[in-house]
Amino acid sequence: MGATNIHYEHPAQNRRGEISAREAFNNLVEQEQYEYGHDPYSGTIATCSLGGKVRKPKDEDEYDELLDRVDKREVVYYKDGPEGRENWVFIGWAAC
Repeated sequence: MGATNIHYEHPAQNRRGEISAREAFNNLVEQEQYEYGHDPYSGTIATCSLGGKVRKPKDEDEYDELLDRVDKREVVYYKDGPEGRENWVFIGWAAC
């Protein structure tokens, strides 16, 4: 059993307004379960649990360092994008 790094983005707002990272995470998990089923080794965000919020990485090296500190089956998150059109960004390691 291995792990693959994952990167997902989800809008931080919808028609009703701001959505939480937890709601965005749950939406992504639901979507991946619909697409890939409930396989605990699907290699998707559906195999992970939501970790904590982290500071947005400044560059690729910082992104890689952040990813190295995340445990298997965990995703961490941060906000990215222009104000009013921000996305929740989820990165981590999914079981495959």
